[in-house]
Amino acid sequence: MKNRSRSYYRHQRKRTINRKLEIVRYAWGLNKAEDSEHPFITHPGKLSKAKLNCSCKMCKYEKHYDIPKPNVKSKTDLMQQDIKEYFYE
Repeated sequence: MKNRSRSYYRHQRKRTINRKLEIVRYAWGLNKAEDSEHPFITHPGKLSKAKLNCSCKMCKYEKHYDIPKPNVKSKTDLMQQDIKEYFYE
């Protein structure tokens, strides 16, 4: 493990906080003037370890409407094909 200075860790923390703060401001639509009471805006240090997961129906369409992912669908199709071949031969 490399010996890194405090300034390196401060820089990395500040970089991740700023990236997540931009996501909060532009993707979630929160601004300083409008939603100054939101904890991520008033205390941006909370974003250093926060996960910005979104579970809305628009972002997790497959999950909410039980649509299988493409890799799962292809595997089930192959399994169905093998079953048909086995029973019809």
